[in-house]
Amino acid sequence: MRDTPRCPRQDAPDDVLPDGSLLFGELGVLAVDGDTGQVQCAACGRWLRALGGAHLSAAHGLTAEIYRERYGLLLRRALEAPDRRPQRSASTRARVERKPRLREMLERGAAAARSGELAARTRGTMGERGRRSAQRLERQQLLAHNSRRGVQAVQAASDERLVVRARELGFAGLEAYLRDRHAAGWSVVRTSAELAVAREKTARLLASLGLPGMLDREHPTELAALRRVGAPDLAAFLRAQHAAGVPVARIARALGHSPQWLAGRARRDGLAELLVPGLTAEQRAAASARQAGFADAAGWLAHRRASGEPSRTLQAQTGLSPQRLARLLRDGGIANPTALYQQRVLARVGFTDLASYAHERVGQGWTVLRMSQELVVGDTWLARRLRAHDLGHLIGPKGRNPRARTANLQPGRGTRT
Repeated sequence: MRDTPRCPRQDAPDDVLPDGSLLFGELGVLAVDGDTGQVQCAACGRWLRALGGAHLSAAHGLTAEIYRERYGLLLRRALEAPDRRPQRSASTRARVERKPRLREMLERGAAAARSGELAARTRGTMGERGRRSAQRLERQQLLAHNSRRGVQAVQAASDERLVVRARELGFAGLEAYLRDRHAAGWSVVRTSAELAVAREKTARLLASLGLPGMLDREHPTELAALRRVGAPDLAAFLRAQHAAGVPVARIARALGHSPQWLAGRARRDGLAELLVPGLTAEQRAAASARQAGFADAAGWLAHRRASGEPSRTLQAQTGLSPQRLARLLRDGGIANPTALYQQRVLARVGFTDLASYAHERVGQGWTVLRMSQELVVGDTWLARRLRAHDLGHLIGPKGRNPRARTANLQPGRGTRT
């Protein structure tokens, strides 16, 4: 279906309905232009020959019935220009004249109306509809009653299972179990897991006993956390930690809970601004770069990488992921850290490219293991670099142990010296 654009509003609305809909014109009146014979759309102010489904549905998502009800029009009010009615009447008469069967059907209907037969049929139909409506209402009431009984039976069975589970755990009943776990500082999640029940039901049961909720200041979990750090209340503890610049993760560890647990209670007390977030790995790297005299982390990391430090060491010291480290190195001017490292290890033995080195050493009968020992690199790393430079034929197929002899060596050659 072709997407029809919304009609443009031509004027400012005259009013706004209680549901927020705009009103162009007067409520309960279908405005007609005396010069053009067009009618105004009360939803957008546009003047049209007819407010049919093509406009109401495509432009406003309304049906004609909903439009009439919203803007106070009679349910049988024609939503079209007045001069269209004679045109439609003439078109209908011409259609009846062209189709004898349609004319015959209309004549039979008119005869039934004059004789009273049509009225009798209508009364019978309305009576049958009334009986069906009463039966439908009775059926709905019965279904609702049975549904309530079913829900009550399911709830009773669920409560009985909880009592049995509490007794299996060594308690006299469900209430004794809930009070014991609550006093021990168990969370709703942990209690629900032990009872094998939904968290919402556990929360309702705890609330029915009048026990403090998880965000209540009197909850045993929060009181135990405050005793752990020797603070009278959470607000005083957070203010002291904020003044010292302690990050959220360290405060949460001191309390024995997660940062999410701490953040929830800080929001409860309106103290979220006191939580100083911990530095990310990139922020820590930037701070280290400033201490070393560099403007940013990218320049500092690029300098260390160019000085011979492998990427693995930089990742371990900064906590950066391989992707972030590679991005920072690119920002620092090192587009391919692996190629730089490869160039440096080859320079140790007097070579400038890997291909010439590999061909010479393989011609001398060296294995990958011996080459890696000379270059002071891992044998697996060297095997991967050889395959990346299309030199895999020198060391055999992929998946072969790089410590094994190369496939093209002659028998008796390649012994270690």
